Amino acid sequence: MSHDTTAPGCAQACCNCCCNWVVTSIIIVTVMLIAAYAVVLPLRITAEDASLGRLALAGPNGTALAYNLSLTVGLFNPNWAMRAELTAPLESELSFAGVRFDGARLSDAGRRVEVHGTTRFRVEAGAQSADAALGSAELAELVKETAAGLFESLELKITGRLRYRPVHAGGTRRLEARCPLKPRLAPPPGTHMLVLDRVIKCHRL
Repeated sequence: MSHDTTAPGCAQACCNCCCNWVVTSIIIVTVMLIAAYAVVLPLRITAEDASLGRLALAGPNGTALAYNLSLTVGLFNPNWAMRAELTAPLESELSFAGVRFDGARLSDAGRRVEVHGTTRFRVEAGAQSADAALGSAELAELVKETAAGLFESLELKITGRLRYRPVHAGGTRRLEARCPLKPRLAPPPGTHMLVLDRVIKCHRL
């Protein structure tokens, strides 16, 4: 009668394989947890669904602005283990060629951006005659861009502060970004309606 002398060796090899698999799995899970709670990915900010009804010189001296603008600001949280919480008001600021002409508070402190979620805020700005304190250089640039039908110098700035939960991950962090809107005169020809129908990625500062 023959004996199977390989069976104990096979059993030992299988046991080693299982141990190696368990150890590898533990290492992978540990690395993933460290990455999730120690490495913080910054929020991604976008400007969406924007429309500009008017941006033109106004006022008795032709140095003020008349405008009508609306858009949506999106804050996307790419982290999959930490939500973001605003610790200061979220503010927006519209400017042309570096000169601020309007601003609004989008949210008070406490608003959350959930894990892998997007929180959106609507911006509505308009005035028949707002004193934007445009200098000669800015006035010349506005005339130039109006003639070209492309407002390259129109910009949105977003500022605030936030922290990540449930881990502090470095305490509060500054949130600041610029969104180059660059709306273009849209058809039909002869109208004054400008639209911006694309999603714009804002640049963190």
